[in-house]
Amino acid sequence: MSPLALLRAGLLPAAFAGTLAGAALGARYLAAGFPLLTAASALRGLAWAALGGAGFLIVYALLARPLERRLRPWLATLLAAGTAAAPWIALGAWHLERRWGVRPADLFTPRALRLNLAYLAACAAAVALLAWVLALWRRRGAPRPRWRWTVAAALAAAVGAAALGLVWRAGDDPRPDVLVLLVDALRADHLSAYGYHRPTTPAIDALGADGVTFRQAVAASTFTKTSIASLFTGRFAYQHGVYWGSRRLDGGAVVADLLPARETTLAEALAGRGWLTRAWIQNSHLIARMGFGQGFVDYRDNQGAIGRIHRAVFPFLHGPGRRYPFFAYLHYIDLHDPYRPSPPYDTLFGDGADPYAGLDVAQWGTYLEAVRRGERRPEPERLERMRAAYDGQLRAIDDEIGRLLAELKRLDLYDRTLIVLTSDHGDAFYEHGFIAHSTVPYDELVRVPLIVKLPGGRFAGSAVGEQVRLVDVLPTVLAAVGVEPPPEIAGCNLLPLVRGGELPAECGRAVIEIAEEGAYPIAAVRTDRFKYIHHQHRADELYDLAADPGESTNLLASGEALAEIAHTAEDLRRTALAAVAARSEAASDQIELDQALRDELKALGYLE
Repeated sequence: MSPLALLRAGLLPAAFAGTLAGAALGARYLAAGFPLLTAASALRGLAWAALGGAGFLIVYALLARPLERRLRPWLATLLAAGTAAAPWIALGAWHLERRWGVRPADLFTPRALRLNLAYLAACAAAVALLAWVLALWRRRGAPRPRWRWTVAAALAAAVGAAALGLVWRAGDDPRPDVLVLLVDALRADHLSAYGYHRPTTPAIDALGADGVTFRQAVAASTFTKTSIASLFTGRFAYQHGVYWGSRRLDGGAVVADLLPARETTLAEALAGRGWLTRAWIQNSHLIARMGFGQGFVDYRDNQGAIGRIHRAVFPFLHGPGRRYPFFAYLHYIDLHDPYRPSPPYDTLFGDGADPYAGLDVAQWGTYLEAVRRGERRPEPERLERMRAAYDGQLRAIDDEIGRLLAELKRLDLYDRTLIVLTSDHGDAFYEHGFIAHSTVPYDELVRVPLIVKLPGGRFAGSAVGEQVRLVDVLPTVLAAVGVEPPPEIAGCNLLPLVRGGELPAECGRAVIEIAEEGAYPIAAVRTDRFKYIHHQHRADELYDLAADPGESTNLLASGEALAEIAHTAEDLRRTALAAVAARSEAASDQIELDQALRDELKALGYLE
């Protein structure tokens, strides 16, 4: 059979299968109310199938006849088909691994092995079927296409015509886009926009100049999962019940809390009003099966470093992002300890000396726990190198964020987009006897940056000094785009504050929680002036933040001026106790973590 005959006979089924596969992959868009994106997915499937089918059949035709001279016909057909299919199988594996969030370093983890083995088994079955069909055609002759080409052409034309609608933004929709950029472990006082002495964040500074800078924003926890659950829902931890990222039970199993399905997330609120919702995540605590994918049409976890995330985000901005109002959430983990900036950022603020020299970084969690217990004390030189590495890594992240913002401007999306930049918690450099995070909620851990650039440059260059909370982000974003917030949220719309008005008194009180051993959370209550920290196993703490911003003098222990603020202290204590009491009513479901996730959490210092 000639190569031309093979092409004529084989391209139709390939095109049909590719169109169906593309439509199936894009079905989630149809369910979310974006039929043109489903059509575009079908068109891409058609194009790739046509290209792949043509390439496969040409290589097969060139290999089959020479192999038949040396091998049995069935073996020659199988070998030629397998060789011709190999490049396309490899390309498909690369594409699927990006969608699955499998990084090159993860290829031999149990999850990646299961996924790849299943994929290769399916490919082997498909190649065997193809070889059988091709062998049959060689004996009996390929079927004559006749009317089939007309059907294929009509199908391609229909899909292509539908996809032409993607050239225009849907109805010139006036709704703004929403982009949330979250830099994991970013403490506010290390941004030059917040007065830091090093030029760590020129791009973020420029974003702040175009928006509103909230100078006293407070996270809901010192731990990612709890804090992001509050950011997504506008509710405190004692309300949504998400505390544990990893907890070892008596039997040895390690479990983690799930974001309950009963919660309404920011993504769900926007998706319900027609926004296209996408997320690119890198943090093991936020994978889709932990419940954080609620409301996202496409939620891609395990996406790697910030540069890799942006390589996936840019095509979205060039395509669907220009044609539909979107909500995109990007979560970067590059700043998480241990800090490893690459050149030239490793020497930008220091000599580049390894801050972890002499430490077993593979046992990072064990070292952190020893520091917290007072068994190890980082040397001043090591701490300074850690700060320099942290700042260098922050500058690298800032440069990448600058690239993203420049791309938004180039695509004429920047002005119409509501952009939020914030963090889930900070990191400590031994200010209170510990490093890293997930411990007592002093301000180096709970003060986070919050910059909101409103569409059209409204209130550009404004600054708000009053205390705000991450739980306020959800109602603020929804108010800015004209969507009613879900009921029973704890957050407050900050736009009246931006306009120079005031908020109700309860909006100025933040509840911060972090789980301890024994499943009892530390509960802190913070206002503009005071912070009360309630512990289970040791004495409570009270700080006057106006007089003592470094939280060095516990007023409950020293008795200084306590009589004057006794009523305030008792009021804050009651709020903390009420949060602890309410926790049992909002208990979250849990799942057991597999070994791959446990290893990843151990590398980040969350498991010993």
